[in-house]
Amino acid sequence: MKKNFKKVIAAALTAVMVAALFAGCGSGSSDKKEEQASSAAAVSESSAPAAASSASEASSVAEETDKPYAGQKVRVLLNAHPWQEAIEPIVSEFEEKTGIDVEITVLGEDAYWDRVNLGISSEEPPFDVFMLSPNMTGYNGYVNGWIANLDDYVYADPSYDFDDIYPYIVDGFRFPDADGSIYGIPLTMETYMLFYRKDLFAEQNIDVSKLETIDDWMAALDTIKAAYPDIAPAVIRGQDATMPDELLAAVYNNWGDRPYLAQRMFYFDEDWNTQFTDPAVKAGFETWAKLLAMGPVGATSFTWYECVNQFAAGKAATYWFDASVFASTFEDPEQSQVVGKVGYAAIPKTATGNGTTHWAWGLGITEKSPVKDAAFEFIKWGTSKEMNIYTATGTYGPVRASAWEAKSAEFGEEFCNAVDTSLNMSAPGYMYFNGAGEVTDKIIDAVVRISQGEDLDTVMEWMDQQAKEIVEKEGLKNQ
Repeated sequence: MKKNFKKVIAAALTAVMVAALFAGCGSGSSDKKEEQASSAAAVSESSAPAAASSASEASSVAEETDKPYAGQKVRVLLNAHPWQEAIEPIVSEFEEKTGIDVEITVLGEDAYWDRVNLGISSEEPPFDVFMLSPNMTGYNGYVNGWIANLDDYVYADPSYDFDDIYPYIVDGFRFPDADGSIYGIPLTMETYMLFYRKDLFAEQNIDVSKLETIDDWMAALDTIKAAYPDIAPAVIRGQDATMPDELLAAVYNNWGDRPYLAQRMFYFDEDWNTQFTDPAVKAGFETWAKLLAMGPVGATSFTWYECVNQFAAGKAATYWFDASVFASTFEDPEQSQVVGKVGYAAIPKTATGNGTTHWAWGLGITEKSPVKDAAFEFIKWGTSKEMNIYTATGTYGPVRASAWEAKSAEFGEEFCNAVDTSLNMSAPGYMYFNGAGEVTDKIIDAVVRISQGEDLDTVMEWMDQQAKEIVEKEGLKNQ
């Protein structure tokens, strides 16, 4: 890639939008299940279609002018996610409104990305619409022409109001960079933050408002550990393929105000020189490894799923550097034993900085889909104003300004303030380039080794050398 954007650009976009995003934040709560049930009928309305059908064989079926895609079938591949759980039960209403048949397949995250990578690269992809993130899969899809450019769709129907979606989130779905074309439509966002058990800290007379730094929190966790031997002081992702995405937040928390190249993040400079021995990178890895060592038995193999279950079951006192979306689980009585006991906070500062990262999920279309127009009609419905408000009850991470205004009181003041603070010090956590997958595999190995007691300097020297070899193998310095 020839062009990279400094973090200051993304940070500026974030700062501009966050003020508006949380302007309506306040305290309060409501029953999520009842609200979803009562609002389901209201969100089933679909806007007029964006373009004429690309599947002419189905045109004879569409006799009604408001159902130009009737009879077409859209195959949708979804990652198991709160958004998917909210949307799937009411898809039949979209089908009734449009005459489009929707076939949904849901997979766990590990299997999901394997299916996506195989599917988008095949001659006949087994799905038309799929959940996409600004990661190496999206970048590879763009480079190889496997995913569809959506520029011509987003403004075709004015009632869709694409500009209501925060631009800094949309930019993550532009390839090859923030000036590129749109290849995914955001549906939910998340920032990486800290969850803690308010009741446990209160019982030990620990005033969390005075825990200003990572070191302060680490000392408090020693107290928690001594007081509650059956509760892990911390839980954090281990050998999870997505862990390096969240680890970027820990590194950024030590990076300070220094510039970096957006798609390479903190690990490579403009000449592809490796930076894994940089003090800030080492500090981020060390923090993660310390927290991992505080986890329950088997924590080194935990994915986000195990982490969420441990915290929701009351088996961990804190949950670090993970997605704000999980608040929806922790406050759901059907899934959580800690409802009303969870505190929300931005990541505490270090001696050299304070920062975190954010992430988003969106929906994309395979380039070889024979029903692109009908596929976008599904996306338009699923990411509409009405649906973003509806699904926000499950995701705690809407991407539209109108949805935040409508839902912030339900989320509660503490959560809103934590997300607000986080986004004001956040940068997009997206790293993609040829060889990125190999680098992230080595990153996981390095963190686990440090957590198991290996020398930090030795492991990070090894990590740096591994990254150099990947850069050389991929010929990145010659680009």
